[in-house]
Amino acid sequence: MATGKLTERIRNAWVEMRENLGRSTLQSLGVMLGVASVLGGFSITDSMRQRSRQLYIKMGGLDKLNVQPSAVVKEGSPTALQMANLGLRNADAEEGRTLNPKAVSGVAVQKFARARVRSPYADQERDIRGIGGDFLATDGYEVARGRNFTPEDYAAGAPVAILGTEPLGVFFPNGDAIGRTIRIGDVPVTVVGILSERVFHFRKSNRNMFRRRNRIIAVPTSLVTRRFEGDQYRRADRVTFRIRDFDAMAMFSKSLGSMLKANHRQQDDFRLDDVAARVKKEQSQSDAYNIIFMLSGVLSLIGGGMVNVNIQMATLKERIREVGVKMAIGASGREVFKDFMTEALLLTGTGSLVGLLMGVGFSKIITYSIGVPLHVDAKSFVAAYGLAAVFGFVFALYPAFKASRLSPMEALRYE
Repeated sequence: MATGKLTERIRNAWVEMRENLGRSTLQSLGVMLGVASVLGGFSITDSMRQRSRQLYIKMGGLDKLNVQPSAVVKEGSPTALQMANLGLRNADAEEGRTLNPKAVSGVAVQKFARARVRSPYADQERDIRGIGGDFLATDGYEVARGRNFTPEDYAAGAPVAILGTEPLGVFFPNGDAIGRTIRIGDVPVTVVGILSERVFHFRKSNRNMFRRRNRIIAVPTSLVTRRFEGDQYRRADRVTFRIRDFDAMAMFSKSLGSMLKANHRQQDDFRLDDVAARVKKEQSQSDAYNIIFMLSGVLSLIGGGMVNVNIQMATLKERIREVGVKMAIGASGREVFKDFMTEALLLTGTGSLVGLLMGVGFSKIITYSIGVPLHVDAKSFVAAYGLAAVFGFVFALYPAFKASRLSPMEALRYE
C-alpha cells in the first residue's frame, strides 16, 4: 500500500514537472550548476592524482623505502667520531634485508660516479651508475636485449655494462652494442645488456619525463668501488628496500633506523624516505583544492536552493485551491507535505543527474586542455549527488510545511 502511494506521488510529481517545464528548469538550474561544480573540481584533482600514481608506478612502485647519506655536521668541524664513521655501505643493505626477510621483497644498491666514456663512435664525460641487488626491477627498468648482471658479476666486480637507449644511440649508432667494448675511465667494459626505452608524458604536451633515466650507463657497484674509487668499505649512495606490505613499512622503517644508527656509531648521517608516505603527503595537499571546489558547489546549491524556495512559494499560491480540494476529499496535511517533498526531491534528483553529465563534460574539456587523461573516482559522484540531495531536502521543507498547514476552507475560498 505504501509503495503504491509513493508510486502515485512520483507519477503526479513527474506530470507537474513536465507540464511546467520552464519553471522546473529554473528550479533545478542551481542544482545542476552546483553538482557540475563539485564533480568537475573533484574529477580534475582525481585525474591529477591518478596520473601521479601512474608516474610513481612507472618509476618502480610506491612500496619502497630509500636510504641515502646525510651530512651529520651542520656547522663547524667534524668530531673524531664523525670522521671515523664509514657512512652508508653495502653491509647496511645486506644487514637490513635480514631484519624482516618476509617483508623485504627486494634490495637495491646504487653508487654514482662520473667518468670519461669512449667507444669507436663517441668520447664523452658521462654519469655512471653502479648498481647492485634488485636495482632494475626496483627502479622499473627492463632488459630489452642481452642479459642482466649475475651474482658472479657483482661478486667479482666484473667489467660489464648495461646501456640505456640514449647512450646506445650515442656510443653505438648502429645498435650493435651487445658484446662490444667501451672504456669507462681507463677500464675496458663489455656491454652485456640493453634496456628498454622508458616513456612517460605526464601531460600530452610535455616532454618524456624519463628521458634522463634513458641516459643510464650501469655497471656493478663492486666495479665502481674497487676499480674506480678503490673503496674497500664498499660505500653506497643509495639503498632501496622494497616492502610489499604497506602495514609493515612503518615498523621496518623504525627497525632499520635503529640498526643504521647502531652501525654508524650513533650518528644520524642518513635519511629515510618512505616513497608511499611522501606521495600520500603530496596528494593530501590537493585536498585543499577539493575543499575549494566543494565550497563553490555548496554556494551554488545554496543560491539555487533559495531560488527554489521562492519559486515553490510562488507556485504554492497558484496551487492553493488544488491543495484545498485534496484536503477536502480526505488528504491529510502529512499527505500534502509528502506530495510537495516528493516533487522537490524528484526535481533535485533530475537536476543532479543533468549536473553530473555537465560536470563530466566540463572535466573532459579541462583535462583535455591540460593534456591529462580524465579519471573520475566513484566517490566524487557520490559526494556531488549526496550534497545536492541534502540541500534539495533541506530547502524543500519550508514550502512543503507551509502547504501542509493550509486550512481546507480557506484554500477553497482562495481566488
